[in-house]
Amino acid sequence: MRTAPAQLVASQAPPPSAARRKRRALRAAGGGLGKHLALIVLSAMFALPLVWMVGTSFKTAGQALQLPVVWWPHPFLWSNYSELFAALPYFRFFLNTFVYAGVTIVGVCLSSSLVAYGFSRLRWPGRDAVFYVMLMTLILPFACTLIPLFVMYKRFGWIGGYLPLEVPTFFGSSVFSTFLLRQFFMTIPRTLSDAARIDGASEFYIYRRIILPLAKPAMAAVILFQFVYCWNDFLGPLVYISNENSYPLSLGLALVLGEYTTNWAWVMAGATAATAPIVILFFFTQRTFIQGITLTGTKG
Repeated sequence: MRTAPAQLVASQAPPPSAARRKRRALRAAGGGLGKHLALIVLSAMFALPLVWMVGTSFKTAGQALQLPVVWWPHPFLWSNYSELFAALPYFRFFLNTFVYAGVTIVGVCLSSSLVAYGFSRLRWPGRDAVFYVMLMTLILPFACTLIPLFVMYKRFGWIGGYLPLEVPTFFGSSVFSTFLLRQFFMTIPRTLSDAARIDGASEFYIYRRIILPLAKPAMAAVILFQFVYCWNDFLGPLVYISNENSYPLSLGLALVLGEYTTNWAWVMAGATAATAPIVILFFFTQRTFIQGITLTGTKG
């Protein structure tokens, strides 16, 4: 009878394994909450300059430079955009940038996919050595080849237009895109290619009808990368393009900067207009973009 209360307490106590699981779940929940709070803080820090840029685009020229910072503009000036678009051919700059990006995207997709197919699906002597040499060119700064390329393009008579920026993309100039597609092509089972060869398919048929349809996520990532690169490219157009009517958006935005004074509200309005398409594009394509990146490193 004396042991009955002890037995009753022991029967009511939770087993040690259940207590440990409860403590582990609490620690995991606390750790997850801390991670989410850290991500929220970091996201706010990264979003702060974007919020300031958009807000400044609606300010007066004096409020744009006022300290302490005026976060909410008063009055709210929509006229900054209309005045900027009236002062500069901004829509022409948009059109030039879209044409430039469209042509280079076609060139990069064609050349990089073909080169990547040769590095990933064909066996030939020295293939890996040539691939590593190609990768080493990624560490070569653009400034090192700028003068030789400029001299060569000038002899071709290409200076002043987009040919120095567009033609090389049709001959495999985008090493990163080639690397990205090569890594994705290597994840595709070789049995598909072998079965097609048994049926008499040529290598180009396999590349066009089997490999490319399966590589849509990686191709989408390449297109997004190239579009963002062309949209933000400043040095290339600055070196090769001399006519203001042919300027892309990056160079057109630089025209807002005055020689002695600058209306920073106009500058922020132009920067907001230039950033909006990229933000909208990534918002609608982020899943494809992330899928194309994550699937390219599963096999080396």
